[in-house]
Amino acid sequence: MDQKQSIADNIESLKEKFRQVPSLEGMVRVVIAYHQTGFTERGIGFAEAVLLQISDEKIRSMQMGMIMELVGRYKEALQYLDKVLKLSPADLQALHAKAMILAINGSFADAAVIYRKLREDNPSDLQAISGMLLCLFGEGLLNDALALYQQSTATLPKAPHEWHPKGMIDGIVAAFFETDTSVDHGMTAEKIKESFRRMEDIIGNFGAEVQTFYTMGELSGRETFNKTLEKKKTKN
Repeated sequence: MDQKQSIADNIESLKEKFRQVPSLEGMVRVVIAYHQTGFTERGIGFAEAVLLQISDEKIRSMQMGMIMELVGRYKEALQYLDKVLKLSPADLQALHAKAMILAINGSFADAAVIYRKLREDNPSDLQAISGMLLCLFGEGLLNDALALYQQSTATLPKAPHEWHPKGMIDGIVAAFFETDTSVDHGMTAEKIKESFRRMEDIIGNFGAEVQTFYTMGELSGRETFNKTLEKKKTKN
């Protein structure tokens, strides 16, 4: 069996599994498989066909926005998210998703406007803090970014899944110090490392589930920071 046939069989297998047990995760797996093999449009078409069965325009637009972001079609993703926000201007999921896409693509000022509003409504919104850190680092506002980070260390999540954005915050800050060699950060970097060590001790008391969410968030934070940095270099 040649490689192309193997890939085609894998996609058909994923589609068959989806038909047997329809789910958002199953649809996403099919889209990713198409995207990874260079048939992104087919994956998008598959998602559109599935989501046409959903009568709720807000849900349909939100999920299409997620699909477009997944395959790197950020302009279309923003268009779908704007549809959601037109129907529901205070939708937190859509606001967070839109702000993150803007930040990753270097529109830091526009993203920061959304994050400031989210933090006005909920100062302890760790997801908004992680996004604002991207904006502040992206705009070169190091002192503001570090002040926000220090402020965030006082907030401990109440539920296991909330440790994901907590980890993302630490991942973003760690990635900054790992990649920024323009100046010697001296004691600041040491204080940040000490903060990370204290966080490791704290997490150790919360069990495996919290550890998993935090670690996944930390990895995501590093990846998101590096992606934002690459986009910034490309623009410059």
